[in-house]
Amino acid sequence: MIFSKKQFFIVVVLLLIISPIHLYTQTETNKTPLFTPKENLPSLINNNPKNNIPLNLDINKINSEPNINMDISEREKFINPSEYYTSRLNRKKDESDKMPDKYKNDMYLGDYLTSENSVNVTFRDHEYPDGDRIQIRVNDKLVVANILLVETFKGLNIELEEGFNRIDFIALNQGESGPNTAELKVYTNSGSLVGSNQWNLATGVKATYIVVKE
Repeated sequence: MIFSKKQFFIVVVLLLIISPIHLYTQTETNKTPLFTPKENLPSLINNNPKNNIPLNLDINKINSEPNINMDISEREKFINPSEYYTSRLNRKKDESDKMPDKYKNDMYLGDYLTSENSVNVTFRDHEYPDGDRIQIRVNDKLVVANILLVETFKGLNIELEEGFNRIDFIALNQGESGPNTAELKVYTNSGSLVGSNQWNLATGVKATYIVVKE
């Protein structure tokens, strides 16, 4: 069969149109999916949501202040940290008012026998530190003319003579509230506690501790 040029051109055009369609259909038929989804997966949409949020909220209750059952006195303990010291000061004043003559007598604090050449004494105000001051003498010799008693211990090393060593603590005042109050501790040079006592003195009265050196 002999085609004319016009017929040949029509056949070529038809082939160009049909070939891509056939190739695309074959490619789509042979294509393997890269991912096969599993069946019966749970739905991400909750069709029966449970509403746990109450719809009848009382706005006044939400915005109201919490009800704290705290006694006013308990609140004061937190608000006023100086209450502890104030109570100690008042107690010290009450004791002085009840027994005004009790603190006018000299006190004997104790004694200790040693072979060491010196002894360590520490002292502090065992009540509220209100400005109590003392003087320290050893065998009537002035060692400390005037020292303020505070809440923490202050220390002093005292050289000893052979025989009796009388250590006098003389109350120079009674601070803001009498009496003059102090706690005394006596230690050896090695740090062993050998004596402990307290005094409550009126102004001018003394407390005495004796150390005997062998």
